Amino acid sequence: MIKLTNITKKFHNNGTEKWGLQNVSLDMQRGEIVCILGASGSGKSTLLRSIAGLETFDSGSCGASGATLGYVSQEYTLWPHLNVVENIILAPLLKQTGTRSEQVDKAYLLLERFELLDCAESYPHQLSGGQKQRVALLRSIMRQPDVLLLDEITSALDPELTKSVLDLIRALAKDGYTMIIVTHHMSFALSVASRILFMKQGVLVRDQSPDVFFSDFSDPEIRAYIMDIARHDESIEIFRGTEQYQAYHMGLIKRLPKNSTILIAGAVGDRWYTPMAEFYQKYEQVRIQKNIVWKMVTYDQGDTDRRLLQEHPELNQFRKMSRQIQNPANYNVFGDTVITQIFEQEPTIIQIKNQSVADAYTSFFEDLWEQSSE
Repeated sequence: MIKLTNITKKFHNNGTEKWGLQNVSLDMQRGEIVCILGASGSGKSTLLRSIAGLETFDSGSCGASGATLGYVSQEYTLWPHLNVVENIILAPLLKQTGTRSEQVDKAYLLLERFELLDCAESYPHQLSGGQKQRVALLRSIMRQPDVLLLDEITSALDPELTKSVLDLIRALAKDGYTMIIVTHHMSFALSVASRILFMKQGVLVRDQSPDVFFSDFSDPEIRAYIMDIARHDESIEIFRGTEQYQAYHMGLIKRLPKNSTILIAGAVGDRWYTPMAEFYQKYEQVRIQKNIVWKMVTYDQGDTDRRLLQEHPELNQFRKMSRQIQNPANYNVFGDTVITQIFEQEPTIIQIKNQSVADAYTSFFEDLWEQSSE
């Protein structure tokens, strides 16, 4: 749907030059959700605005194959003299796509679905920041765009308001919208993105699936960026090194209620057990005593998995996932928490304690379970 070829842009200020974009190329297909990450000033918003046609560039080409684009920024830009419904229906009316009555009915349906019906007759100055941002999103949806371009739309919101906006975006992702999203929310990117772009000084240095991007710590700058995001995201904690890995899993199995179920998706096999070392035997004993079930979808089973399946089949539900299925990460889901496990240089756990993220991963797991063989 979108094709960028060698997009280059320089900013000029008081006789100095700064790269905005350096030879950025990108192909994007219908239905993809691309999240753009990077430090401040790395070129994320410049890239998005160039795709939207709001930024000129010095060289290169940008094509959208006739796709209509909907751009939403962090500034809301609602008309202050129009109420919520009037803001939402303005663009369709100007384009003469249906009668006013038809557009009002569509607007009310959207507002009802996303729990904004009480705001229908309110004016922008009467809304919270989260309400304004959700109205701005719905206004863009009313134009029926082929691609949604979302530029740091939660950066000015507090955590609770941010959650309301991200929940709406997750709902749109399930509806199949194609989206390009500039964000600094790692947990959000992990739960919805099909691709991660990482920008640095105007250069597109990574274009990868989320599981690869968030598990490859070989680039020290990207590693530092991920760790910094985690420190500023209240829903995320990172546990690094063998001791923290062991302590986390022992603490987890002890605090989980009896008869719990852990959803497990991944391809690590016996690599999961190795960092546990002598602690694994105690972990297994506690799990058996508390009747905690592993419900697993993996590419293969390791020797320990096979032994457990024979000795305790009631605690180990297993389906084999086709290698043609792209797995988003090696992750576990329990309650309102997702943990992603990484085994590259040292065992690392990324814990995301957020019900909306957990729901998104659970939904994906259930799809994998249905697609996998007994």
